[in-house]
Amino acid sequence: MAATDSNKYFSKLDALYRTIDSLTLTSPPADFAAFGAFFNENCTTYLKSMREFAEPAHGRNASIASLQEVLQQSHVVERNVLSRSITTSPNGESTTVFLETKNILHVLGKKVDTFYETAVVTFDSEDLIKELKNYSCRSHVVETVQKVTGEGPYSEGYLNSLTTGEEPVAGCCG
Repeated sequence: MAATDSNKYFSKLDALYRTIDSLTLTSPPADFAAFGAFFNENCTTYLKSMREFAEPAHGRNASIASLQEVLQQSHVVERNVLSRSITTSPNGESTTVFLETKNILHVLGKKVDTFYETAVVTFDSEDLIKELKNYSCRSHVVETVQKVTGEGPYSEGYLNSLTTGEEPVAGCCG
């Protein structure tokens, strides 16, 4: 693939993430429509992580709703690209970009300094996103939500930390 083609897709993805990172729960509908404009009408997205593989968002409007759901708990305040690569399908009908990032998040008002994420984004022949898959370990997000709300899968560890004074650690990342 020519460098100019690669740059075109990298630029599209950069623009997508600038749009996502600018959105908040109080953003007007037009701003969410701008996010949706990156996707084809029949797209499939996994905006939380591939952990929700059985429950992707299907379609542009469902993808917007999925992002709004994510924003209820967290948003990226700083996104740092670590690596990216690109490939084109053998028939030339789609292009896939792989993007590895190290992010800083705000989760219910608390800062999560290190959140690694890899996105696999497939563009159709019209250069619209037909599939977006995010791969990440969300344990630190879940742990932070639990610390703030008192509810979540780490309840036992969190409750024990109240009596021991030790900081609870996410189950998969301790």
